[in-house]
Amino acid sequence: MALTSILLGLLALTAAASSAAAASVATSASVSQDLNLRPVIGILSQELGRSMRKALSEYNYTSYIAASYVKFFEGAGARVVPILINQDDDYYRKMISSINGLVFPGGSASITQRSGYGRAGRLLYDLLLDSAANGTILPLFATCLGFEMLMYLHANNTNPLTSCKAQNRSDPLFLQTGWELSELLGEAPENILQTLTTTNATSNFHKYCVTPQSFRDLGLDEDFLMLSTSHDSDGIEYVSTVEHRELPLFGFQWHPEKNLYEWGYASIPHTRDAIEAAQFTANVFVDKARQNNQSFGSKEKEASMLIYNYSPTYIAQLYRSSFQQCYFFE
Repeated sequence: MALTSILLGLLALTAAASSAAAASVATSASVSQDLNLRPVIGILSQELGRSMRKALSEYNYTSYIAASYVKFFEGAGARVVPILINQDDDYYRKMISSINGLVFPGGSASITQRSGYGRAGRLLYDLLLDSAANGTILPLFATCLGFEMLMYLHANNTNPLTSCKAQNRSDPLFLQTGWELSELLGEAPENILQTLTTTNATSNFHKYCVTPQSFRDLGLDEDFLMLSTSHDSDGIEYVSTVEHRELPLFGFQWHPEKNLYEWGYASIPHTRDAIEAAQFTANVFVDKARQNNQSFGSKEKEASMLIYNYSPTYIAQLYRSSFQQCYFFE
């Protein structure tokens, strides 16, 4: 009788475990069905910089996107469409209603209305906020110049920048009060946080900064968490990572994409830990993009917009640059 009871108990446990496993699989399948497993990220292009224009003077290029940004988000499981500058408003409205995530990349263009980058950025950001107000959440990833533009736009076109010396540097992040509330760093694995905060894992190429004082004075702290600060060559503290308090809007004064794909400067961190930490930021962003189910309406339209229609140029062969490859647009 005792042996029979034990066997019956084991059978009951096995059945319960099987049911739990089946339920887990069913739940995972349901979650997967709700996610967009083919996310498309729109990356804003910008005017060519001075050295780039000189090296490519024989061509009629009007804008570019560094290939490292494209690879960065492709490596996290997304596809990319270029968002061109100097287009009509309807073009940007269609883009915002079709893509699943938006990127403001780094570079050297003006963040104001004086550049196509700045004008398109202003409209895209307004459209993104309008969409959020109407219930459609579109994540934003803003890097370096893009971070500066995000702060400028959210401060109602008030310049938040201070000159600083943070070019060709790799530095750690100094976490700030409230970082634990972040969906980016607050949920990061311990090894990622350890890398970012105790090693020179972040690549920096900027000559302007947003100081914590300017961040607060302009009221940016009302809508954004200041997740981290860093220090320039003179020891000036500046805001290095932010996240919107309610929306998936992430700002990086540093360059996560360079750790993986850029090789022009020795300061760029290429350790396995630094690469893993940088890739983590792309993974978080693309996970947010998977929660957006917008589309271009047809496979044919989508295919015509993808970056696959263009070929990158090996720009590092033409002049010294922090970019290895760039996509150029006429």
